[in-house]
Amino acid sequence: MENKEHRPIISKLIILLLIIFLITIYARYIGIKGIQVREYNISSTNIPESFDGFSIVQFSDLLYGSTIKDDELFTIVEEINDLKPNIVVFTGDLYSEKTKVKPKNIVKLKEALKKIDAEIGKYSIRGDRDVQNKYYQEIMEESDFKDISNSYELIYYKGLVPIVLYGLDSSIKGIPNMSNTFSYPDEETNTEYMATYRILLAHEPDIVKKIGKYNVSLMLSGHSLNSSINIPYLKKLYKIKGATSYYDEKYNVGGIKLYISSGLGTNNYKMRLFSKPSISIFRLFHE
Repeated sequence: MENKEHRPIISKLIILLLIIFLITIYARYIGIKGIQVREYNISSTNIPESFDGFSIVQFSDLLYGSTIKDDELFTIVEEINDLKPNIVVFTGDLYSEKTKVKPKNIVKLKEALKKIDAEIGKYSIRGDRDVQNKYYQEIMEESDFKDISNSYELIYYKGLVPIVLYGLDSSIKGIPNMSNTFSYPDEETNTEYMATYRILLAHEPDIVKKIGKYNVSLMLSGHSLNSSINIPYLKKLYKIKGATSYYDEKYNVGGIKLYISSGLGTNNYKMRLFSKPSISIFRLFHE
């Protein structure tokens, strides 16, 4: 005779397994779809008046070959262009480590990235997966992106006072050079027209702990994918090297506004739960 006391336990176990199954299906086939546009308004007295309304679109962790194929790639380009950005920045990890790159893949990447339209320019830095990617430099250059890893770029807009865009190489597999990156301003810089609003592109967000003395106002990162599985307590299990302290969407670290993209592709598990693929747009305003 069946033990009636066991029935409630078996029923609860079946329900639990069903819930886990449904969540897994959602994370694998639905959570990875669609692109969220995250919009942020950034105000500061250090932003020149001429930059009022200036827009920066960031995309990160494309990880082409994971859950991002050609159709998704061109959809991303359309989404970026619809925002009509003044500049576009890519904060690393062009394609997945497990992607077997073929000539046709490189052609597609160049074709898509070249179609990204920015009024002033397109800039990139290397992520950990880009350091040993022998095609990265070629793809970015031929797509009209300027790689500023370990360097900087002065951005001018409707005036003589620029903002500065700093770039750091991957802190995991690259060689970040603080001296080169933050060599602006120097003793010869005209203080009257010196950039006081300073933006840093750095793939791994934890590097924020080492840049306090450089007067960075805004830092844009990727790498963490915001943990991919965005459930309180559980998401902490998905922290990865380079994003163990900072992995959520945004932080204020000693006055530095740090924003971390959830990225577009996926890592090993090809799943997302409450962490949709996204691109970010930042609008600057003089305060």
